[in-house]
Amino acid sequence: MNEPMFVVNMQIYVFTCTACFALVLLLSRLTNDVAKMERTNTQLGRYFSPLIREEIEKLDLDINQRSEKTQMVSILFTDIVGFTKLSEKLEPTEVLELLSEYQERMVAAIFKNQGTVDKFIGDAVMATFGTPVTRGNDAQNAISCAREMQISMREWAKLRTELGKPIIKHRIGIHYGRCVVGNIGSKDRMEFAVIGDTVNVASRICDACKEVDAQILISENVKNQSNEELQTEEISDFKIRGREETMKLHKIVL
Repeated sequence: MNEPMFVVNMQIYVFTCTACFALVLLLSRLTNDVAKMERTNTQLGRYFSPLIREEIEKLDLDINQRSEKTQMVSILFTDIVGFTKLSEKLEPTEVLELLSEYQERMVAAIFKNQGTVDKFIGDAVMATFGTPVTRGNDAQNAISCAREMQISMREWAKLRTELGKPIIKHRIGIHYGRCVVGNIGSKDRMEFAVIGDTVNVASRICDACKEVDAQILISENVKNQSNEELQTEEISDFKIRGREETMKLHKIVL
């Protein structure tokens, strides 16, 4: 046996095995990174418009890490008028189809006005403006979103009338105030969330549309933050369900 040649061959063999092992580790890490990036992009696409996704990427914000901060946010809620009675007359597949089309129209309006889709709650949609970072006048963006939603609902009403289907109407409530914003949960389940009294009040304002026969209700905070001269019907000393103090609301038509 040629001992020098054997040693050289063994060195080549060990080097090759080490290189292959390192390559496997590298490919595995790259695969995991790509998968993580895909999950992140999917999550970003679910909540944020393309414009906001680009900003998150530029700022290197990690939406998968737990973090909370307090900031001013506009909260918008919608819900479909008479949805329970309407759904009783439809097949489950028809209910899902109706909700999907409604949500698609609402999301388009939210994204167009630099908003974030927070969640769907049955026939209700919750959107936030000013998350994960402010876009300037977030209250105005919420009002502009409500306007786009109304335009979309009118177009949908015309389409459904032509198809012989009942017209769908909805309500919108908007409030502006301080919220806790960030990733909340455990390492096993992390969720981007906006919580606080402002969220609860916005939801109650949407509910209040029924009591005052309004399609859109906004709080005094929202009106004060608006860039435009809104013609509103003022509702003073309104008692919000679940709150002791009264609020000044504004009924508007967009």
